[in-house]
Amino acid sequence: MKRKIKLRGELVIIMLISLAISLSVAIVIRNKGIGFERNNETTRIDKVYSEGITELKKDLMNCDLKNNVHKVQKIIHKKYSFQVGYEFYIVDATGEVLTGSNHGILKIDSAEIVDGRYEYTISKKDKNVFKVTGCDYLKDNQYLYYTYLKYDEDDTGMLTVALIGALVCFLYLIWGRVSYISDIRKAVDKIAKGDLAHRVPCKYHNELRELAENINYMADSLDSEEQKKNEFLTNISHDIRTPLTTILGYLDMIKDGKYDSREELDTYMNIMKGKGTFLASMLEDFFQYSKLNSSDIKMNYEKFELNELLRQFYEEEEDQFKENTLTLRSELYEKPIYCNGDTELLARVLNNLLANALKYSKRDSTVFMKSATEKVDHVSYGVFTISNVPKEEITEQEIELLFHRLYKRDNSRSEEGSGLGLSIVNSIVRLHGGMVKGYKEGEKLIFKVLLRL
Repeated sequence: MKRKIKLRGELVIIMLISLAISLSVAIVIRNKGIGFERNNETTRIDKVYSEGITELKKDLMNCDLKNNVHKVQKIIHKKYSFQVGYEFYIVDATGEVLTGSNHGILKIDSAEIVDGRYEYTISKKDKNVFKVTGCDYLKDNQYLYYTYLKYDEDDTGMLTVALIGALVCFLYLIWGRVSYISDIRKAVDKIAKGDLAHRVPCKYHNELRELAENINYMADSLDSEEQKKNEFLTNISHDIRTPLTTILGYLDMIKDGKYDSREELDTYMNIMKGKGTFLASMLEDFFQYSKLNSSDIKMNYEKFELNELLRQFYEEEEDQFKENTLTLRSELYEKPIYCNGDTELLARVLNNLLANALKYSKRDSTVFMKSATEKVDHVSYGVFTISNVPKEEITEQEIELLFHRLYKRDNSRSEEGSGLGLSIVNSIVRLHGGMVKGYKEGEKLIFKVLLRL
């Protein structure tokens, strides 16, 4: 498994790589260019002349050099003083300085005042430093004498090129990630518009991959919920249609007088009453489940004693279990267990669990109600369990499914019941900040409910 690197770390690494690449390329290009110029005297002289002398000569040729010194000074100081490394002087044939860049220099060696004279020298200590001196005749017996001193290793341009190159390289290297973010956005749009089968391809090993995995997990969950919703509607239709069909059938028989005696009519009426009672019970379950999963449910919390609540149910349900050849036993904790909760909702939890045990327990077996206290992650809970021996063997995987809404082990849904009983239990317990779990212990199926003390 590849180690995940944080996106911020990736971007820093890419930026450093971009800088290293760009700086290396800039250094190579600079050295190539300097090497060419260093070995070519004519190239350097021509460059100095074209960049600093040509335009100045044109301006000076249009001036009265002897009689308008002020204008000449203005041209040199204001228009050409920004040119780094250059010094300009207007001199006569004897080297006397009329005006120039440096007011401290009043005379130039007359031997250097020769029209068209150029001199190129390289520093003995540093071959990258060179000097160009030259002299050009202007007019009126006046000459332009100039010097240029240059240290050839000015890295400003190189650094500028390196930074621009680094930026371009950085954008190129991260373009895949930027495009991937756009792909994620498009995938989310598709999922939001109802294409729940669409998934984001997982790339890289950073937060972008985690984001894609989380989006795919969300899409899986939404897809699963959509399937459950469709199954929910299908099962509701089936569970309501079956008793309604029975009721309507018997009503037609009664309407058409298709019965031979009062006893037969009473039988029809009792069957319809039973189906009607089942419908009312199922609709109540649907209503209760919807209410529990809504955001506006109101809880009526109060302090109650858990053993007393279990004892009340034991006394109320014991005879009904006997009628179904089952034994109901209670084993309560020796000390009072005080909890906070909505006793009406918690009574529904107990009622659903006992009804489940009554309906699915093996005949002539014993159903146990037990209470205790327990600590989970340093949190104290009041605990009660309902255990029974089921009629049919059940697997651990099936036990997990029992808490899903509308789940019935009987796929034909021939058994009466909404399939919401344990889903309602789970919802109520979660609303109380507790936990409910089902597990096997030998042949027993145990449902365990934990409520905060």
